[in-house]
Amino acid sequence: MAKLLFDHFVVLMLENRSFDHLFGYLGIGDGLKGGAINYLKPGDKTSPAFSSREGGDYTAIGQGPSHSLKETNMQLFGVTKPTPAVAAQTPPLNGFVASFRTALQYDLKRAPTNSELQQAMNCFDPVQLPVLSTLAKNFVLCDRWFADVPGPTMPNRAFMHAATSQGYTYNANWKPDFTCKTLYDRINAKPNLSWRSYYHDQDDIVELYPYLKKDATNHVLFGANFVGDVAGDSLPTYSFITPAFLGSAQQPVNSMHAPADVRPAEKLVADVYGALRANPDVWKKTLLIVLFDEHGGYYDHVPPPATVSPDGIAGRTDQSFLVPFDFKRLGLRVPAILVSPWFEPAVDSTVYSHSTIVGSVIEALNLPGGFLTQRDAKANKLTKQYLVDNGKHSWRTTTPDLSVPPQPDNLDAMQRELLNGSVNLDPHPSQRNTLRTKDIQDPAQATAFMRTQISKHLEHYFASKGKPALAAKLSTEDQFPSITISPSRISELAKSPKRRAQGRRP
Repeated sequence: MAKLLFDHFVVLMLENRSFDHLFGYLGIGDGLKGGAINYLKPGDKTSPAFSSREGGDYTAIGQGPSHSLKETNMQLFGVTKPTPAVAAQTPPLNGFVASFRTALQYDLKRAPTNSELQQAMNCFDPVQLPVLSTLAKNFVLCDRWFADVPGPTMPNRAFMHAATSQGYTYNANWKPDFTCKTLYDRINAKPNLSWRSYYHDQDDIVELYPYLKKDATNHVLFGANFVGDVAGDSLPTYSFITPAFLGSAQQPVNSMHAPADVRPAEKLVADVYGALRANPDVWKKTLLIVLFDEHGGYYDHVPPPATVSPDGIAGRTDQSFLVPFDFKRLGLRVPAILVSPWFEPAVDSTVYSHSTIVGSVIEALNLPGGFLTQRDAKANKLTKQYLVDNGKHSWRTTTPDLSVPPQPDNLDAMQRELLNGSVNLDPHPSQRNTLRTKDIQDPAQATAFMRTQISKHLEHYFASKGKPALAAKLSTEDQFPSITISPSRISELAKSPKRRAQGRRP
């Protein structure tokens, strides 16, 4: 058996972000050099156009974009139920905005504005995500890593653990009827190897595989346990870190799952990296993999490739909302970074998926029983290029420091009351709804929202000469509200009734 570079594999799986959404403007890898466009009606150039923009949103409007199989179909193909012939074609990736409109209409109980719909196309500036951007530029960025299922969290996490979701394409209330073996069963079968789940609140391994054999060391809170295990050189062979999905003042949501703020996830990544880097002896024999379970409904410009069905089980259709799926194409691209000072900075454009990790660990450790399904068996592996000590890797004595972005503060009850009250300043009655503010947690964001509401109210007041009924009808095409009053926006608002009479946008 070939000698391996690593004794420990640490996988941190975050939530619901596409490659372009996080790294489209990073400057390395296959990003959005020329930008991208979605139309409100997929493929209809006469409907409003939405371009990708550099500048992401820390929090999402409503519950964020949908990422069910049905809505992912819309994002890929412009229809929710593609025929087999359409599904076999290269998807045009033209339905992200249309899908987000459906989600926001449900969340907001009103028609979303174009500025709200724009969120699905917005992509982060690298300076907004200093931790992930730094790691991507200094280690191995995989720009062809795809989710295993074009759908939501549970089935994709199932592929991360077992290289199949046994026909599930939806979350199934986190109580699927799984009978399959997992990576952890394979590790259990080999003496002297071990695994551990470090969780914050939810532990998908416990929830999805209740009959998996385990002992008292297999499931521990992340907290001080991970740092202590690294410091004490007691990491297991394979570690899986699940972020926090529920928020509190002591522990904010750090999963990146919309609509929560993304910055606590940056801190989690930095904490894991920092713990390893602070212990060179452990760092030298540990591979850290940071990745995301699925795209979360955010735009990506690379069509998912075909793949092999893991076990021949067709997608379930026993619920009315489910649509057929044969598991022969992957989900959308997600960010993935291989972090180790054994690696020089690089971009790897090999097609990988979450099953790659399962198959690579089974192959590298020569685990009894072999591969779990056809998916991890056929997936491109990390073994030869990254896991085997082939004499081509040299240890880097310098690695980057990480700068964690300022963390959002929670609003107290009085601040929340003031923020919610500011929606009543909106000149448009349909937008006087506190669903617009429920996802705002940061006082700085709350301040910007309230200032914008005041500016918008005054601009409409001046443009309508103090007539509320007229103010409610005014809108602009060229300028968005901001925290300061804009004379040019007032001028455009004052002209907007004439524009509507000419058949322009209401």
